[in-house]
Amino acid sequence: MVLVVLAGLLAALPFVLRVPETVRQTIYPLRYEETIREVSEENGLEPAFVAGVVYTESRFRPDVESHRGAYGLMQLLPQTAKFIGRRSGIRGDYRDPEVNLRLGAWYLGYLEGRYQGDERLMLAAYNSGEGTVDGWLSEEGFDIAKDIPYKETREYVDDVLEARRTYRELYGRDLYRDSE
Repeated sequence: MVLVVLAGLLAALPFVLRVPETVRQTIYPLRYEETIREVSEENGLEPAFVAGVVYTESRFRPDVESHRGAYGLMQLLPQTAKFIGRRSGIRGDYRDPEVNLRLGAWYLGYLEGRYQGDERLMLAAYNSGEGTVDGWLSEEGFDIAKDIPYKETREYVDDVLEARRTYRELYGRDLYRDSE
């Protein structure tokens, strides 16, 4: 009898050990992964980074709207979506999830170039605007790692970077569910 119970426990062990990962995947869902991989590649971005932005902005809810009027997976303001559309040539309704992802990823790629790959600057500008970040950078001795004056932006940057780390762990850098 003891051997039967022990054999049952050993057989169940792989499932028990996967529970935390399954719970984490429920908390950190991954949707639109094919589009995220595609737009990330088009814009020279890591898919897990883009997924971290989407998670932080919308929790992967395509129809969420902020109190400021930002909409969709990437939480784009209408005027930002128009700016991106003019500069990128991306067409379509920014409220469509795939168009929203394309616009948002293009903008992240644009910010990456503008801020020479500094992810903290990119994210701060995505959250609070390029003009705001440029103002901070004009201050002598400004250090993006410790001097972001807006609490919301400081937390946003940290949240995206933490979400990216989690997406890497759960799905891999390129968001293939089977990747290590």
